[in-house]
Amino acid sequence: MDNYSKIVKDSCFVGNPDNSVPDAGQPSGKRDASALGFAWRPGWKEESILIENCVIDANGVAEGLKLSYCHDVTVRKCTIIGGYEDCVDIVRGGRILFDDCKFIANNTKHHFTIKCMVNDVTIINSVFVNNFNKIWDGAFVDMGNWGTYNKEDIPKTKNIKIINCSFENVSWWKRILTRRLYAENSIVKNTTGFNLKIPSIFIKLFWNFKRKPTKTINK
Repeated sequence: MDNYSKIVKDSCFVGNPDNSVPDAGQPSGKRDASALGFAWRPGWKEESILIENCVIDANGVAEGLKLSYCHDVTVRKCTIIGGYEDCVDIVRGGRILFDDCKFIANNTKHHFTIKCMVNDVTIINSVFVNNFNKIWDGAFVDMGNWGTYNKEDIPKTKNIKIINCSFENVSWWKRILTRRLYAENSIVKNTTGFNLKIPSIFIKLFWNFKRKPTKTINK
C-alpha cells in the first residue's frame, strides 16, 4: 500500500510494567501489556497502518507489538524486542506485512504468536534473534494458538508466509521455525528451520480443556 490512514515512524516505544495490569495466568509480577498496540473492532472506522524505522521494546511486559483485529498493516525496518510472551502478538485480522525487521527474544516464549482467525501475514527479509524460551512450548512463529474461544468452528489461521528470513544467536536444536496448532501449513521460502505440526487429536483435547462457557470470543 502507498496510502496509510495511520503512520508511525522513527520512534521508540518501551513497555511500562508500572502502567499495566497483573496477568492472572502468569506468576506473580508478570504484567499483561505491550509496548505498542493497535486494535480494531466491527463497527469502528477501518484504517491502514504503517510502522517504520521504530524500536519497540517490551521491557518486561507481555509483548513488544500487539495487533488485535487489524488489517492492512505494514511493519518495515523495525527492531522488536520481546517480553515474556512474544515479540509480536497478532489476534485475528490479516493483510499484515513485516519487511526487513529484527525480532529479538528476551527470555521470550515465541518471537511471533499468530492466534486463530488470522489470514495473510508475510514475514520477509527479516531476522530472528536469540533462542525462544522453552523447547517443549515454543517456536519462532506459533500459529493458530488461542485465548479463550467458545467454539471450534472458527476460521483457521492461514496464508502465513515466511520468506528470506535468517537466524542470529540461535541453537541448531531450537530452530522450530513454526508450530502449527489450529492453522493451515505455512508457506516457507529460502528460510531454514523445522515446521512442527501438532496432531489434530491433541488440538481437540486441549481446546476442549481450554474452552469457556461464554457466547463471546475473547482475547
